[in-house]
Amino acid sequence: MKDKIALITGIGIVFAVIFTLGFYLQNAGTIEIEELFLMIIPIILVSSAVYLLYDRAKNIKAGLPAQDERSKQIGYKAAYYGFIAAIWSATGAPLLAGIVFDYELPGNYVTAVVVLVSGVSFILSYLILTYWGSVE
Repeated sequence: MKDKIALITGIGIVFAVIFTLGFYLQNAGTIEIEELFLMIIPIILVSSAVYLLYDRAKNIKAGLPAQDERSKQIGYKAAYYGFIAAIWSATGAPLLAGIVFDYELPGNYVTAVVVLVSGVSFILSYLILTYWGSVE
């Protein structure tokens, strides 16, 4: 029962985020390229959440627990990789922009890069560990 409640809550949150994004896009008027770049962040996060919810719903439908020990360990390891990627992107993005483009990144762009890189590295490492890797 606890797994079903968590699944229903997750689905509700995903629909709320999609509704909010749709409402924002409807009322935004003209969207510049910088705002479009920032819209990629919630799209990646929502798509990864949908995949995780699908995987857990498939397990519940089969009569299994939503997560077993292996999937928990994969989630922990993928979160660790996402955390390391966030740290290095927070230090590397301003440094790389300064060296390569001779441009100082504003704080909101650094935050966007950190969230985007950590989210992408989490979902990629989760998928890689799920299909090809081990958690040892």
